[in-house]
Amino acid sequence: MAMHAGDVAAGNLAQAMAQHSGDTLRAVDVAILSVADRIEQDEGYLLQAEKLRLLLKREMEKLPQLKLMTVIAADGKLLASSKPDPAQISDLERDNLNYHQTHGSSDWYVSKSARLMQDGSWSLLMSHRLNDKQGAYAGIVLAHIDVDFLLKYFNSINLGKKGSIAMLTDDGTLILRRPLIVSALGKKYVNSPIFREQLAVASAGTFTTTSKLDRVERIVGYSRLEHFPLIAVAALSKGEVLEAWRSSAIVQLIGNGVLIIILLIFGGVIASQFERQLRAAAQLSQLSAIIDSSEDAIFGVSTEGIITSWNTGAEKLFGYSAREIIGKSAKSLYADDEGEVSSLRLHSIARGERVSHFDSTGLRKNGEKIQLSIVMSPVHDGEHNVVAASTIARDITERKQMDNMKAAFISTVSHELRTPITSIRGALGLMESGTLGELSPKAMQLVRIAHNNSKRLTGLVNDILDMEKITSGYMRFEIQRVDLKAIAMQAMEANASYAQEHQTSFVLTEYPESAWVMGDTDRIMQVFANLLSNAAKYSPPNECIEVHIKHLDEVFKIEVEDHGAGIPEVFRPRIFGKFAQAEEHGEKNLGGAGLGLNITRTLVEKMGGSIGFESELGVRTVFWFTLPASEQRRTS
Repeated sequence: MAMHAGDVAAGNLAQAMAQHSGDTLRAVDVAILSVADRIEQDEGYLLQAEKLRLLLKREMEKLPQLKLMTVIAADGKLLASSKPDPAQISDLERDNLNYHQTHGSSDWYVSKSARLMQDGSWSLLMSHRLNDKQGAYAGIVLAHIDVDFLLKYFNSINLGKKGSIAMLTDDGTLILRRPLIVSALGKKYVNSPIFREQLAVASAGTFTTTSKLDRVERIVGYSRLEHFPLIAVAALSKGEVLEAWRSSAIVQLIGNGVLIIILLIFGGVIASQFERQLRAAAQLSQLSAIIDSSEDAIFGVSTEGIITSWNTGAEKLFGYSAREIIGKSAKSLYADDEGEVSSLRLHSIARGERVSHFDSTGLRKNGEKIQLSIVMSPVHDGEHNVVAASTIARDITERKQMDNMKAAFISTVSHELRTPITSIRGALGLMESGTLGELSPKAMQLVRIAHNNSKRLTGLVNDILDMEKITSGYMRFEIQRVDLKAIAMQAMEANASYAQEHQTSFVLTEYPESAWVMGDTDRIMQVFANLLSNAAKYSPPNECIEVHIKHLDEVFKIEVEDHGAGIPEVFRPRIFGKFAQAEEHGEKNLGGAGLGLNITRTLVEKMGGSIGFESELGVRTVFWFTLPASEQRRTS
């Protein structure tokens, strides 16, 4: 009985992994095909890097499992990337390119191994072949799939201390594994007796094997992915399965399995009728293994809004036992009108629409209200029809209280700190200008130092307040149709005095006759101010800072170019991070808290644009950002 339970558990895990991974890869395949079809219909995309980058970015943002999308020409040239300032293609990407070169009949390809990214995470590469209008090989569309996303679904499963899961290709190449063994990734097991006699024989199954490395006997389940030449493998320690079987929960689960088997053997009924019951029992055991160890509340809701499953985390969070709540309406878990809002989201899922994280107010059994962060995901049947929703609820009451404390802090800083700083700046300015009488040279030097530091303190306070507003959602955006050219001129005029302090100036050297965009006027001015002041700080004396406005199809691109020392290579990956400053310049402290570019990026992205930079050491640096072009442009 125990070994049969181990077979069922291992088989179910492998099947669940295959289904989850297959769904993930299918979604990526759709995104890649969408890009490939657009390019093959309009080869002009290959000649417009920014237009192609926006296309890749839009597709990538739809899928959380993607880290990067690129388009690579047949000659190995990187044509576009979903992220700005892309590096050269890697050897692994070149392998995908060469595969399509030599396998003309294969439209798509999944890389043979995972690779370590710059940020320390692992990627799996999937690509689709591009052909020109004559049918010749033109390159590939390539997607970097986040391996952690594939594994995250299984991280809550109790595999035991000696269990593991893995994914192999049809030719026996290991492409991912948990626990991770770096040296094993990419290794071929095609000649292994286990692969030849078991994995390569059937689409799914279980078997028992003893490892030569640790001499542990394991029950192995495997299942092939639909539509993809990959095999999901789950291995459980036989000893741990036997130990777990002694617990009452496992015994009860096995009893249910035995009952179904007895009915199948002695009931004399049609096998297909009971296959559905067997699958249902397997799904129940799988669901129990996944969700019972989670601290979050995880429960199932039918498309009619009725609760169908309930884990231990849900009992702790809401106070209801499974017996009390299953079969009741999910609206009873929400306070006020939040239940109606949740029902609307459930209807969206039933229509096949995507529902991401949202906050809501929950209601415990004792009437206490709690703040929740909720994720709802569709549950499909064997024919991919949405039959229910899986809901994960997390208690964020404490986080909300912290947010309120932050809001109170922002208010305090705004009224209690900025006001005296402004007064101090005003007084120091009067002293420095000589309005209050002439000062000795030493006193004047001290006043200037104090005045400059009060300016820096004002900027620091403003940056921190802006960051807190953005993070807490208090910063409002009034998106409307605005004249980009006029705003650019106003921004250069408003920051002209700052440029004069650094012995430089601003000039608008390139612009279209009409440039109307969708954005918030004040926030666009803030973006200009950050980029212009940054350029002035790092620009050599007597050098002009050039501003360009370019029209690129659906967006306008604004460039701010200086001729300073450039941005060191080591600093570029974190230039838009918080509290980031390029001290590697070797220059004196130029002031600031290192928040400006981080705030600028957030403002641009909130308005639907993107931001990036180009830099040549000792030659120039160009910071650029885009804003959506207005659908109705002024004619002149």
